[in-house]
Amino acid sequence: MLLEIAEIEVRTGSEDEFAAAMRSAGIAHLAACDGVVSVRFGRGVENSSRFTFNVIWTSLEAHEAARDLEAFGKFRACFGDLTTAGSMNHYVMDDAVPGPAA
Repeated sequence: MLLEIAEIEVRTGSEDEFAAAMRSAGIAHLAACDGVVSVRFGRGVENSSRFTFNVIWTSLEAHEAARDLEAFGKFRACFGDLTTAGSMNHYVMDDAVPGPAA
């Protein structure tokens, strides 16, 4: 499994519009990509213009191939011109160990 942690900086004043676009369609488009196991989306506490996507992919190859998928293009289109910067990091994940709530 591969964990992608992407941080997106959104234009000041566009945060609510970006969040609404992701919740109404963007996340569903991303989740529809082949190879996506799960998607988590959140907004920064210290910086409300920063958002994160935490995506579990089946593999790096699946993630790279997704960039050519129609669903991924629709996900990216939801950003419009609302973003100003971003970064992405990837991690190979070991098997999960259940916590006490499991």
